[in-house]
Amino acid sequence: MSGGPRFVVITGRPGVGKTTIFSRVVERLRSGGCRVVGFVCPEVRVGGRRVGFRIRSLDGGMEAWLAHVSLCSGGRVGRYRLCSEAARVAEYVAGLFSEADVIAIDEIGPMELRMPAVRNVILKAIGAGKPGLFVVHRRLSDPEIYPVLRREGVWFWVTLENRDALPDRVYTEVARIAPCIKG
Repeated sequence: MSGGPRFVVITGRPGVGKTTIFSRVVERLRSGGCRVVGFVCPEVRVGGRRVGFRIRSLDGGMEAWLAHVSLCSGGRVGRYRLCSEAARVAEYVAGLFSEADVIAIDEIGPMELRMPAVRNVILKAIGAGKPGLFVVHRRLSDPEIYPVLRREGVWFWVTLENRDALPDRVYTEVARIAPCIKG
């Protein structure tokens, strides 16, 4: 490695638009011919109330519950219980890392890090030697992950005021580190 940034990191308060920026950048990378591998963890609402989170591979090949208020029996994170089936999705994604031009994860947060299999895949993503685009919880403090992202990442703090301008800026930073972007 040249010693420059290897990762682009998006963070900010809940609901500010981090996932929207992430999705726009991933789509732009793909439309430019980049192979983007990773996963997203969207919230699931029923009747306007959040009941849990899914974990879905970016290629759409696998999806499962990450956490749910009542359907899962794992450890607790807030009012949610973790779902063991999330490990299969994370391991599936890790199996695709060698094919990736860019590894993209939304998000690296308390739920994902409390599941050993998912945390292990996040560590593999960071250690894969590939450019990364990561959405991280604003209070990320993991002693193995945070120092690497802090040292080797270009960070963007999303606010209501800057979120509309950030997709282009984030894409530009990913383009600097991703060999699949030409010119």
